[in-house]
Amino acid sequence: MTRQAQKEAERRTLNALLSALDTAPDRIDVGEQPDFVLAISNRVIGVEVTMYQSGTAISAGLGRRQVESEWEILQRASREFRSERADIKDANVGLMFNGVVPARRDHQGFMAEIAAFIRSHAGETGAQNKEYWSNQFTTPLMRRYLRTLYLRQCEFAEWYSNITAGWVALPDSTLATIVAGKAGKTYKPTDELWLVIQCSHRISETVLQLNGIADYEAAPGLTAAMQSSPFSKVCVIAIGGIFQWDRASGWINVAPDEATFHQGPTLDELKDHLIDPEWLADPQGRAELEAQKVLQEIREGKLP
Repeated sequence: MTRQAQKEAERRTLNALLSALDTAPDRIDVGEQPDFVLAISNRVIGVEVTMYQSGTAISAGLGRRQVESEWEILQRASREFRSERADIKDANVGLMFNGVVPARRDHQGFMAEIAAFIRSHAGETGAQNKEYWSNQFTTPLMRRYLRTLYLRQCEFAEWYSNITAGWVALPDSTLATIVAGKAGKTYKPTDELWLVIQCSHRISETVLQLNGIADYEAAPGLTAAMQSSPFSKVCVIAIGGIFQWDRASGWINVAPDEATFHQGPTLDELKDHLIDPEWLADPQGRAELEAQKVLQEIREGKLP
């Protein structure tokens, strides 16, 4: 992510928080440490924004976010690759990796092997997913990186993977580590200082509270980290709301009904987001077919 894109994402996060708090600052200045300085009713409030990172390692010591990033690069490359090959553009491919995705130096070779595999099995595939296992792969990169491949024909075809699916973290000591890390920085003087922790649609950047506020109250070390920090408010923008801790009043969900991934995915990321992890366990692809019908109705103007 470029510096400009990061600042734009931080501003979307700030806007989401201000909307939830029903607050309109007299002035918003962009800066560093903190990221924003707000003028509200003769008070100056600093707001530091950071992305939640689970820090989970999934294979060979690689962090989940690193693996997700490598998959996003490969998926973008696959879209360009398929656009130049009309004979495979309608092949919907599910790539179930052995923990990691191909190294960048292997991208072209890996995609060429997938294309050859699609062509060699063209007579076997239709509208329903067909499953292929590693013992059916004959080329070196597919054998090295894949454990399973799903293949079917689809007008709105995409190459997707198991990298975008997985367990979502509960509020845990990771939040305390994030707060403590930010608390250790030096900030410009303000009347108040807020910390906003933003989640996204990526598994590595998502936290899910099953019991609402109670999960944050029980997160190991989090209360102590916040109380010893310079922050008067700590907000977590997550699935199910915007959870705010205030030094004076504790936790509250200030936006329980709002869509909270205000970082805003790009169009390519939105395509990934439409591939719900549960669909990976549905060999018939029924849920995806329903989504495609809705997309087609939108294109035809039948839905707003």
